[in-house]
Amino acid sequence: MSGHATVLANFRVEDLSETGASLEMEIPLSLSSECVLSLNLAHAPVEVRGKVTRVEPKSEGGAFRVNVDFHDIEPLDQGLLQSFLERERRRSP
Repeated sequence: MSGHATVLANFRVEDLSETGASLEMEIPLSLSSECVLSLNLAHAPVEVRGKVTRVEPKSEGGAFRVNVDFHDIEPLDQGLLQSFLERERRRSP
């Protein structure tokens, strides 16, 4: 018998693009596992589906760096994500 569990875990976004994210988490996600991330962008929450592609311990505090590649993003969420990233890129020097 097999199954899967849904885990609610807080994370901090270290890097974000249209295709994926690098997260800092207190607990690691399993490599190659599927996940749904709720991203609180500036003015709108976005939900993205992804696959965990890398998990590594960080040197400080026992946290983990978890890389996720996005897939099957709803068109509205994709548009909100792209708009957010474009605004952030214009703000960066």
